[in-house]
Amino acid sequence: MTIDYSANRYKVVGPSGRLIGCIDEDEFIRDGEKLLYRLDGSEVYNLNGGLLAEIDHGVATKPDGEVLFTIQSE
Repeated sequence: MTIDYSANRYKVVGPSGRLIGCIDEDEFIRDGEKLLYRLDGSEVYNLNGGLLAEIDHGVATKPDGEVLFTIQSE
């Protein structure tokens, strides 16, 4: 089941546990006003449209298995 992350607010945390941004009821992950990533269902894209990762249970994982970030409820 794919979560609609645009329906609520979420914090986005890097693999080190550091807050890297938030989702504020839309399909973008931003650090303040700066857009970092775009979400489309369970896929994570860079701002040029390149697929970066897949989200499964709140964890965005790159094709090589590296965790890009986790998404957590605020």
